[in-house]
Amino acid sequence: MLKEAFKFMWYDKAKMFGILFGIILSVFLIGQQLGICFSLLNSTISLAKFNQNYIWVVSDKSQQVSDLPLLDMRIYRELMSITGVKKVNPLIVGGGSAKFNNGTKTNITMIGTQAPSYAGGPWNFAIGNLQDLLQEGAVITDSYDAILNKNIKMGDHFEYNGNRVVLVGQTKGAKGLGVAYGFTTIERARKLCKIPTTKASAFLVEWQDEADIEQVIKSINKEIPGVKAREGKTYTDESLKYFALNSGIVASFGLLVIFAIITGFAIVGLTMFSAVNDRIKDYGTIKAIGGTNGVIRKLILWQATIYSIVGFIVAYFLLFGFVQATKTSLNIQVSLGLVIFLIGVTLFIAILGSLLAMRKIIKLEPAAVFRT
Repeated sequence: MLKEAFKFMWYDKAKMFGILFGIILSVFLIGQQLGICFSLLNSTISLAKFNQNYIWVVSDKSQQVSDLPLLDMRIYRELMSITGVKKVNPLIVGGGSAKFNNGTKTNITMIGTQAPSYAGGPWNFAIGNLQDLLQEGAVITDSYDAILNKNIKMGDHFEYNGNRVVLVGQTKGAKGLGVAYGFTTIERARKLCKIPTTKASAFLVEWQDEADIEQVIKSINKEIPGVKAREGKTYTDESLKYFALNSGIVASFGLLVIFAIITGFAIVGLTMFSAVNDRIKDYGTIKAIGGTNGVIRKLILWQATIYSIVGFIVAYFLLFGFVQATKTSLNIQVSLGLVIFLIGVTLFIAILGSLLAMRKIIKLEPAAVFRT
């Protein structure tokens, strides 16, 4: 049956390539849009995602990780008094503009963490020595296009919010939504971003080994007013949910995915219907010599399966090429879940499209093909 299905496909090469084009285009666009969507969502929560091993203590007005109203440093001492708390790490997050020697500028969100543990960042550390942050004016930036295009190298000086700083290290992929993250000591971050020494953006809490993390979180929320404590994973999920529902990212890309599915189905369905219609006499002959509707269904479904396999393989390689071409700016991850979803979409488009053609053949009377 597989051999016969291939022969039916190969008979009309123009329509065969038309169907494959529809599947490849649709699957590639779906994978591309979903990949970009997930990449953007991950970038919005990267600060929380790479610090899930802490209890996050933030302002009770904070709705997600990029919204961190300042907290009083007196909360630091209150947290240390909570039963089960092992260590409290203050975190500073501030915005600013970097000006380079060639006069160009780019925005960098500066994250300040406390030496020597530097809890909270940097993550994805690629170049340099973390302890070099103790040098005067030392900062670490990401190897992000907006910075790489300035031709800045290790040891180069530039201005950040009017202060002279020096690049001592680089991360790879430590960035937010459309903006790179920079890292320095907490004291320097306060100076660069003009944040008082009495304030912090958040506190990353470590708990004792024998402590119940849920009980520690309940105690913090109960005993310290004006803050909310969340387990790292929970805070990451809350931030992701907020962006997914309020940023419009999911709605925009979801609409594009739906259009891609509809487009693929329209191209595949109409082309397969046309291909079957052109060979109506051949299918009728099969029925006339004793071929059942089951045989016809298998023949058409085998064609759809072949189209699915070939179309998915080509679309996957195109998607892989796109991921490699954009890895410095988007960092798209083709996960196993995404691959399984794309396989399902490919089969859905091909098989659903084949149903249009199948209906006409099933209703066909064998004798009708011999009438003039």
